[in-house]
Amino acid sequence: MLKTILQTIKSHTMLTSGDSIVIGLSGGADSVALLHALISLQSQLQISKIFAVHINHGLRGEFAANDEKFAQDICNNLQIPIKIYHANVRGLAKKESLTIEEAGRKLRYIHLRDACTAFGATKIATGHHQNDNVETVIMNLARGSGLRGLCGIPPTNGNIIRPLLDVPRLEIEKYLSENNISYITDGSNFSQEYARNRIRHAVLPSLEAATNPQVAQTVAKNIANLRTDEEYLESVAQKAYLKCAEGTTTHISLNAKKLSTLPQAISTRVIRKAITALCHQNSFINTSTITSTITSTHITSVLHLAHLQPGKEIHLPGLIAHREHSKITITTSAKTTKLKDYLLPIPGTVHIPELQMTITLSKTQQKSNPHYTKSFECGMVSEALFLRTRRSGDKITLQSSDPLSKPFTKKLSDYFADTKTPKHKRDTIPLIAHGSDILWVLDAKNPTNKKYISTGKSQNLLWISIRSDANE
Repeated sequence: MLKTILQTIKSHTMLTSGDSIVIGLSGGADSVALLHALISLQSQLQISKIFAVHINHGLRGEFAANDEKFAQDICNNLQIPIKIYHANVRGLAKKESLTIEEAGRKLRYIHLRDACTAFGATKIATGHHQNDNVETVIMNLARGSGLRGLCGIPPTNGNIIRPLLDVPRLEIEKYLSENNISYITDGSNFSQEYARNRIRHAVLPSLEAATNPQVAQTVAKNIANLRTDEEYLESVAQKAYLKCAEGTTTHISLNAKKLSTLPQAISTRVIRKAITALCHQNSFINTSTITSTITSTHITSVLHLAHLQPGKEIHLPGLIAHREHSKITITTSAKTTKLKDYLLPIPGTVHIPELQMTITLSKTQQKSNPHYTKSFECGMVSEALFLRTRRSGDKITLQSSDPLSKPFTKKLSDYFADTKTPKHKRDTIPLIAHGSDILWVLDAKNPTNKKYISTGKSQNLLWISIRSDANE
């Protein structure tokens, strides 16, 4: 077993000289074997320090206290520093609509990372072994998964390492027995309540009996081969992503033409990379929930936008993807604070904090005005002006591209449709309104209502100036 662990650590460059490790210690066979194995290999691997973390999930009643004491006693006997955490798994599961397994996993990694920082360690080691990996792949295959899901549990993930990933469960038990090392057997491991347990105790034995007694080892070899393919495809996709992606913390845009020319195996990965990058840039998004609930069908729908006209959009879990001009833009669907109505007095100056904008209305034009200014027939303004967002019945009078033709009036909703304005943006675009007439649409095109525009002969004008406070 130790030889296999050394090879795994070497193959995946899990450790470098001087690393210190935090080990997740449940008290079960896997984590206990991992702790003893790394202590045995500490000098050979040049590990500077080893620490342990035990997380009491609050799920095993009176047994949880025994597990905690067992882990504490092991570390006391081995002179290994240990931190104990108490986690409210059921509370988190209820709060975030997660399964008990998902909530437990989330809290485990939160506490492991916290302990890693507290101890000043460089790596976190978990006890996932070969059988865990095989069970994960079978679960992913049954639920529906791409190549990444069929690669199982990654050997490394950032500073998290899994040295036992190539070790079968039987080898772990043999190592513990031969070295007279005690461990705890969690009774919940035999419960049929959890999908993983059903695979472990029913599906795998049936596969072994029906097809191949060494099915776990065979699947493990296939996992290694698939991971090699996945790593290559990921490297190609990363290069493609850098060529066709651009964005900020609020959105990521992909060049539709470039995306559509990529092989589907690469283009779908590029889209997933965009989604993952956007989630990581927004702390209010539950990244794991979104990335785990976005399916291949969602990804294909986003890819299909490359062949649709601008203005089309699709809704993903927690995100929106829409086609605008030559790009597919993915944004968060988090609710934004709606712009409130602002009365615009004549004359007067109003500051709009949500937009970092100041609007000035005056009946005289300044000789030197550095601001963005439009003039309107003041005699046409018979009621108060407001800065607001769209309402039902809004309309605007526009001039066609033919200068000889007469201006025409259209619904504001038709204007947004004609300009391919994404649907989720239409309620956020500021408007200067005179009743249901829109004098000025403050979007990229900045059209004004031709019915209110001066003919050049009038001396009774209303000048509206807009200044961006962000440039002050």
